[in-house]
Amino acid sequence: MAHSEGGGAAAGIEAGVESLKDSASQIADHQKETGARQLSGIAGAVHAAADQLEDQLPGAATYIHDAAERIDRAATDLRHRNLSDIAGSVRQLGQERPLALFGGALLAGFVMTRFLKSGRDSDAHGDAHGDAKGVTPDRASERT
Repeated sequence: MAHSEGGGAAAGIEAGVESLKDSASQIADHQKETGARQLSGIAGAVHAAADQLEDQLPGAATYIHDAAERIDRAATDLRHRNLSDIAGSVRQLGQERPLALFGGALLAGFVMTRFLKSGRDSDAHGDAHGDAKGVTPDRASERT
């Protein structure tokens, strides 16, 4: 009888582990999709920045467009590859070309900082100019 109770407990533990694995996989997939969406947005912003530089610095704009294309490819890779493949690629890049990895990380950090800061600045800018953010319908009539 003790043997069957132990077998039931082991089966319960296995089921719990499988459930945790499934949950972790779903969370990872969601995070991958979110990250890919953000990378695509960053690529679009980088393309827009390159478009603005086209007249003054056409050579630099070409390099910036190339960087945006690479960011877009990274977003596609993120969508279609599993996390262990991506980690292996990053590890391999770090071993073969550590400066490229460092430069990419630095660029990504810079772009993310600018991206986040611009969002924060536009929120503060909108509030300072009295737009109707956060104004309830009762108080909206007081403004007119």
